[in-house]
Amino acid sequence: MTAHHPDLLPNLPTLALPVRRRTGIGCAVHHRPVLSSTNSFLAGLARRGAPTGTIVLADHQTAGRGKYDRPWVSRPGESLLASVLLRPSRPLADLAQVTLVIAVAAAEAITRSTGLAPQIKWPNDLMVAGRKLSGILCELVLTPEGDLDHIIAGIGINIAQNRTDFPPELQAIATSISAETGRKVDRFDLFAALVERLDHRLTEWERLGFEPARHAWSVRSCTLGQPVTLSAPQAPRQGIAEALGPDGALCLRTADGTLHSVIFGEIPLAATQATL
Repeated sequence: MTAHHPDLLPNLPTLALPVRRRTGIGCAVHHRPVLSSTNSFLAGLARRGAPTGTIVLADHQTAGRGKYDRPWVSRPGESLLASVLLRPSRPLADLAQVTLVIAVAAAEAITRSTGLAPQIKWPNDLMVAGRKLSGILCELVLTPEGDLDHIIAGIGINIAQNRTDFPPELQAIATSISAETGRKVDRFDLFAALVERLDHRLTEWERLGFEPARHAWSVRSCTLGQPVTLSAPQAPRQGIAEALGPDGALCLRTADGTLHSVIFGEIPLAATQATL
């Protein structure tokens, strides 16, 4: 199959992988050779009442998306491409934390499966030696009343690419597990580790709040203590990234001494490389 229409979703078979769980993350796993986007496919399942913890896993995406609708480029079988359906019970004000929690879980899974120790660039990019290894895209859907309906978290991890496999404009800023380790990695071993760490970290967040993940994020951060240029919805800012706040905001000290708390924004990769 090379194309999937949303109306056909109920008729597509579900592949039960070895990591499938009775409850929690991985309670249902839909594995497809090719999808336009795992996030889009999972959105259709969510509208049909799929349970929280449902995962869609694809070997290849033809229209994968990153932040700000940037394309996520990969050839078949080169990356781990998964999306997870979440309906957390946390207050709406806490939901921006989920992308940070997922970044911690993904970093831990990579370390457990491969021995690599990726750092985290705020808010959720996984980095090795200043190059991007993984990205996360969380899409929040509200009810007409303004309550949470669900979150779809898309996770892409570069696994098998050589540096020259990336488009020319990405070769200086992207990497893969194979490029860093010189070894082949079994995508399903990494997927199993990812499911386990997501289940642990997201359950911990729902029960105990953000502090455990905040500490783990800070330990892995390549942003804290660095001068950064922050692209934010309000206005670009430059300063020193001092801390990750208890709400998940980046605490940025600008040259005039003011401490800004930024929940939404991005640190461009080129700017990050210049400061690492």
